[in-house]
Parts: sequence; structure tokens; C-alpha cells
Amino acid sequence: MLKNKMVYICSPLKGDIDGNIKKALNWVAEAACVPGILPIAPHTYFTLFLDDTIQSERKKGLALGIGLLKKSDEVWVHGNTLSQGMISEIILASNLGIPIIPKYMDRSLYKDLMTFQQVFKESFKDEQWEEICKGLEAGFDVSKYTQPSLSVGEMRNMRLSMEWDNIDDHINGYANEASEDGWEREA
Repeated sequence: MLKNKMVYICSPLKGDIDGNIKKALNWVAEAACVPGILPIAPHTYFTLFLDDTIQSERKKGLALGIGLLKKSDEVWVHGNTLSQGMISEIILASNLGIPIIPKYMDRSLYKDLMTFQQVFKESFKDEQWEEICKGLEAGFDVSKYTQPSLSVGEMRNMRLSMEWDNIDDHINGYANEASEDGWEREA
């Protein structure tokens, strides 16, 4: 049986609250279609009973969200806006060693995302940074190879290994899903 990976969907809430909740719901729905992923976006449902415009309720919602983040296996950062709340979540996830994966993010924002994880573009040669960006674009946890001491070739090999592992995971996930469906039909 496929073990679900709990994924914390990190995206903005403030500003266009209704629009941002709709975007987050779409990202949760999309992630839920990936075998083995259990997506969670706290602001999509805490806002059903907490009012983000009331400071005490906002604090409660943030605390509940942080509790969920701490139990998550990965944090997926969505979009091209890094709000103050998102930055706090990214820093916390980084400090806890939780993989941080960008989704639907322009490459120009990678530098900021990585800086909040204490990874600085200036520490890398252009070719190394390019390998980091390729991994980010593929949705990988690049923390495994964001070390200036690694050669470009070592970084590339690690990224390519992640790509192969990702392909194997998808193949196995779909195979497990198909066999479970077949078992249910027979039962």
C-alpha cells in the first residue's frame, strides 16, 4: 500500500483573500491527484471558522497552520508572491529540515526563496546555480545538492538521480493504485 506524503501548500492569503483561497483550493485539488500525496492548505479551511481580519483569530489560525507544517513531509511553495507569512513558513520548514519545493514560480523568485533557506546565489558559480534552478523547476528538494563545494557534474548527477527516482515513484504509485483498484473490484 502506498504511504501518503503530507504536503503543506504554502501560498498567500492576505490581499485578495477570496481569490487567494480559490488559488490554494486549485493547488490542493491538483496535488490530491498525485498518487501518494495528501495536500493540506490550512488557510483554505481555517478561514471557514476564523476571521483573518481579527488579530486574535489570525494568530490562532497561524498557530494551527504551524502545527500542521511541523507534521508535514514537504512544503510546496506556490506562486510568485512570497508574503511575510509564507516567508516565516519557509524559514521554519528550512530550520526543521523539511524539503521545500517551488511550484508555479518564476525563476526570478528562486533567489529569494533560496535566501530564506540560508542558501545564497552569490555562493555559487553560474553553472552551479543553473543546476539548482533546473532542480527547482523540476520540483525537487535541491537542499541535497546546494553545496558550493560540489562540482557542476556532481550537482547534475544528483539532480538526474532525483529525476529517475521521481519517474520510478510515479510508475510504482500508478502500479500500486491500479492493483488496489483491481483488488477492490474482485472483493
